[in-house]
Amino acid sequence: MTRYELFRRRIAPVLFLGLVGMIALDTCNKNERTHATIVLDLGAARRTIRTLEAQLVVDGELINTFQRTALGADLGPTRFEVAMPSKDGELRVTANGKQVVRRIHAEEGATVTVSLEADFR
Repeated sequence: MTRYELFRRRIAPVLFLGLVGMIALDTCNKNERTHATIVLDLGAARRTIRTLEAQLVVDGELINTFQRTALGADLGPTRFEVAMPSKDGELRVTANGKQVVRRIHAEEGATVTVSLEADFR
């Protein structure tokens, strides 16, 4: 048996199956997400905020954007669902032109409340 035949019959199939397994494992791990609800607690500052935008950044990648504009006197509910590839992230909240950045940690199915009243008074 020559080297080429040895490679083609014995080594190549093992390498092929190993690569397929690695691709399958990588695909399965990418689907693992942390699902959570983020609640922006604005407290008394809610009445003064006309526009609100929140961006969730995880590992340097923009994961989710939430926007709300006040129609009338109330801003409306400020809660949104996220699916994060990691449990830790950064929440960038902009209200009436002022930006606040907060680090967050979420467990599966958790409700993460971010208090922003003092920042937007």
